[in-house]
Amino acid sequence: MSAPPASRVSLDPVPEAEWPMAAGTGSRPAPRRRLGPALVLTFAVVITGVWAGTAVRAAGHGLDLTDEGFYLLSYRWWNADHRTFTGAQYLYGPVFALLGHDIAGLRMFRLGTVLLAHLLFGVAFLRWLRPRRPSAPPTRLWEAAGAATVVASGGAVYGWLPQSPGYNDVVLFGLLLGMAVVFTLARHAERGSAGPAWLPLAFGMLVVPVLLAKWAAALPMAVVAAAGVVAVAARGRRAVLRALAWALAGAAGAAAVVHLFVVPLTTAVPPMIAVNRTLAESSFAVPALLARYARYTLPTVETVAREYGLLLAAAALAALVRRPAIQAAAGVLGAAGLIGAVAHAVRDGGLGGGAVNVLRFVVPLLAAAVAAVLVAIAGRLDTARDRLLLGVLAALPLSYAFGTSNIPLKVSVMAFAAWMAVLVAVVTGLDRRAVAARAITAAVAAGTLLVTACAATGGLWRHPYRNVPNARATAVAPGVPALAGLRLDPGQARAYGDLRARLAPYLVPPGRRVLGFDKMAGVVLLLDGRTLGEGWYAPENPSRTRAGIAAECADGPPWTPDRAPVLVFNRPVRAADMDLLTPCGLDLARDYRPLAPPARTANLTVLVPG
Repeated sequence: MSAPPASRVSLDPVPEAEWPMAAGTGSRPAPRRRLGPALVLTFAVVITGVWAGTAVRAAGHGLDLTDEGFYLLSYRWWNADHRTFTGAQYLYGPVFALLGHDIAGLRMFRLGTVLLAHLLFGVAFLRWLRPRRPSAPPTRLWEAAGAATVVASGGAVYGWLPQSPGYNDVVLFGLLLGMAVVFTLARHAERGSAGPAWLPLAFGMLVVPVLLAKWAAALPMAVVAAAGVVAVAARGRRAVLRALAWALAGAAGAAAVVHLFVVPLTTAVPPMIAVNRTLAESSFAVPALLARYARYTLPTVETVAREYGLLLAAAALAALVRRPAIQAAAGVLGAAGLIGAVAHAVRDGGLGGGAVNVLRFVVPLLAAAVAAVLVAIAGRLDTARDRLLLGVLAALPLSYAFGTSNIPLKVSVMAFAAWMAVLVAVVTGLDRRAVAARAITAAVAAGTLLVTACAATGGLWRHPYRNVPNARATAVAPGVPALAGLRLDPGQARAYGDLRARLAPYLVPPGRRVLGFDKMAGVVLLLDGRTLGEGWYAPENPSRTRAGIAAECADGPPWTPDRAPVLVFNRPVRAADMDLLTPCGLDLARDYRPLAPPARTANLTVLVPG
């Protein structure tokens, strides 16, 4: 039998019993072989500590009145207002209630889920990868270092979006935990076992919250499920059918729990269908989404090729050809490419973080993913089945972003942990002759963790989403229970307190209908109000707002005659607004008056009944 090609490594997983550290000899790995993993572990833990510590520090600062306000308003009235495009409120709403509607507490809960989901995914992935890397140091530090690296990359979640959790978090956690199940099932299959039934059962249970939060997530979840079928198929058709049956049982059980103990699906699903049908006919129409994706994605890809092309070419060349001369040349090119990459990241704002810099720090993270894929292909790493699972990981962030009206690459970086896992597999899979390729990809992995930490700290503290830097958020809004404990910009805090005080006669008891135009859900929240129709009043889609209001009043106004809604506009009232409440039997010109000049109501136009 001929030996395998030198450029191909780890064709067959090594059984755990044959790992060097499992041989039962009692020998301990040499200190030098433990040093590398220990350094990587330390570096990853420090990176995680930086962004997680910043998340803890920022939890009690700032509030975005738009997107974050919409999330929090829907969680505040999760079991009362059901007209929404996402069911995330049925997942986070009960948690928010248990926390006493404490916004800082909900942000801390999010941090815990971010760390836990990435840790479970990282551990499952490294346990699957370990037998494929027989030349790795024979110490558990190796697995710990890899898992810690994956966890550290989770800081990308905090790069630019609001601090409070949203539907994107639910989908991300579902996909990461789903892949953790897939890798665990694959490991069991390779050891001759079908695996415990709770694994596919858990996968099925994950499907329900993911689809409840975002229906378009059916695509990436289907891809993950297909990867699970491939993983189990090593045990034969019967094992596949068994796993599918348990997964279906898990999905049915989770749906039953939601229906019986959270919200009847007959109550939650029909309004979501109505709203999503409206979206599919307008701003979320597939042709419009694809055109938007192309318009914003192609320039970013061109930037990656222009600014990081030399580095990517050097990495692919170093993985493809093992001759010493070529390795030396690739190393020189790689060093030049790395210097250029650092220069671009620093000069172009790639280390800034926040929404203002998001398309700048997306570029180095995307370049890292491309480098990992190129090296994996050029180096011909692992078996066909393993390459398929790694391919699913590489595609996961892009499929995760599908269905959003935002720029896909902005959303995809939240799932950067999947790309980091591919990088870990590539770095550890190259043979010793690929010196330059190993050095380049290791440097890329370390550099992207630094970018992740900078982007997360920037997005959390220096450039928080649609808000002032948190260093300026030092005051509490007086007399605003919904914002208790949050420190805001002093001017904002004073304005919110004054607005709440002026409207106090209209706000007792809490729960009065308050309509916030446009994207003013946070104002409704701080006034202890409930929305009418959807909480998200989109200025670019007024027909969607009108449809929501009309649906709520289809059977008559949902309020008593003395509790007509309060209207809040962040702009002057327009002629087109005059018939907004006609389906509810109200006329803006006849039934409303200004509360006070906008200068005395936080620069908002506030109309009250009377």
